[in-house]
Parts: sequence; structure tokens; C-alpha cells
Amino acid sequence: MLQRLLFPLFLLLSLPAAADEAASSRLNALLTRVSSMQADFSQSTTDSRGQALQAQNGRMSVQRPGLFRWEVEKPAKQLIISNGSTIWIYDPELLQATKQKLDAQVGNTPALLLSGDPRKLAEAFAISEEKGSGGEQVFLLKPLAKDALFDQLRVRFKGNELTRMQLADSLGQKTDIRFTRISLNPKLPASLFEFTPPKGVDVIDEF
Repeated sequence: MLQRLLFPLFLLLSLPAAADEAASSRLNALLTRVSSMQADFSQSTTDSRGQALQAQNGRMSVQRPGLFRWEVEKPAKQLIISNGSTIWIYDPELLQATKQKLDAQVGNTPALLLSGDPRKLAEAFAISEEKGSGGEQVFLLKPLAKDALFDQLRVRFKGNELTRMQLADSLGQKTDIRFTRISLNPKLPASLFEFTPPKGVDVIDEF
């Protein structure tokens, strides 16, 4: 379930005094330099024994505030798209599209890093910094919400580019997302984040 719900947004809670304010400030500084981003992604998920569960790849686009497009190309096509108020999950092979409201319920996932307000990260996560290699900057984020879909999120930067996100949940399932062909702050058309269900598609309206 974690891999399917990866890119909707956030419940915001208060930051405990123990949080690393310096790490939070450094992460915020990196993210605020990015108003939009496009990249190819490869995503792999393993279980608690390290056995492969799923592998996907595709193309993503995000733009602040709240716009994102996560398009899986292989092994099966899927589109998750938000215009800032509505999320669509479209499965072409199933001829099915699910419409959801973009609200606090989707606040347990990492999308705020890319499409939300980075200044609010410290309200949703305890943030610390780890030692990286090869010039990497590595941050560890632990959700403060008790019902979060993951236990921790590790993000890696090279320069100003977010190159990797690694998630782990309470059952030991791990998801690793790598970004390549990264373009920072491209001008993106509004139409990229709009979706109209094709004719013949079954629409499930959960709005």
C-alpha cells in the first residue's frame, strides 16, 4: 500500500523541542530553492526479508504549491495527479479513475517535500542530518503523526538536486526512489496537472 500512496500530501503537528533545528533549517534552505522539478524515477520496494515486492519506473513533475504528476510507465501504467485541490489516481488497464479531495488525510506521505510548503516540514517531522558520502547531504525525517504510512524517510541531495528518497514502514517494508535526468525550476504548463477521465473509464468519486 505504501508504494501506491506515495504521492498525495500532509497532517501537520507540533514540533517537539528535541528536533534538530539546524538540520531542519538546512533542509528547508535546499527545498526552497526548488519551485518546480521534473525527473525520471525508478522505484523499488522490498519486504522485511529483503525480498523484492515491486519495481516501477516513470516520470514525475511537481510545482509549488500542491501540484504534482507521478506517471508510472512500467510495469503497468498508472497516473497520480493533483491540481492542488483534487487528486486523481488513474489505472488505464483497469479503465478506472479514483477522484479524491486533497486534504489532511493524505498528510502522511513525502509529497510535501516537493510540492508543499517546506517551511512546514518541521511541523510534520522530527528532522536530523546524517553523514553522507561523495558530497551528499542526507536528512532523516521521522513523522510525528501516529497514523503515518511510514516510520522514517531518508532524503539525499547532491548539490541542490534531490536524487534519492528511502522510506521504511513499521512492518519492515522499504521503498527506494531514485531520480535521474533532473530538471530544476522548469516552466511547467498548468495543463500538466489537470486530468479529465477518458471516455469509457469508470470513475470512483471519493471527493
